[in-house]
Amino acid sequence: MPKAKLNAPPKAKINFEVDEESLSNAKAYVAKHGGSLNKLVSSLFASLGQDERLRAPVPDPAKKILLDLSSGKVSLPEATRLLTLPDAGYTLRRLADEGLPLPRLPNDVARRQAQASLEALSACLVTRPVADKKPRRKAAA
Repeated sequence: MPKAKLNAPPKAKINFEVDEESLSNAKAYVAKHGGSLNKLVSSLFASLGQDERLRAPVPDPAKKILLDLSSGKVSLPEATRLLTLPDAGYTLRRLADEGLPLPRLPNDVARRQAQASLEALSACLVTRPVADKKPRRKAAA
């Protein structure tokens, strides 16, 4: 009995018509490049509706580095090094000039930074000894 693929999305069967010349071209493509007609049509369907920006070729290598930085694939210091810029401020400026969003810190890094900040602030707290409190007099009515 074949094992089902883990986390595989559910599949649906469809029927459609295509002219014989188009089918012949598709079969020739599959024979040349490998795979199957099913995989060819599935990959076509999967590509529909995807963000054009992600599929568009990036002519400028610097733009690719900035896209990788924005999506979190490379770190700010690494992008700065790859772009041969003096410091990270220049890299962030280039990111803004391209209209790309700032990269987000991974959650574990953000938690560690928040914890370190909390510990530093706690260490700065000054505690005063509590003096004996005298009872207050009530104001005359």
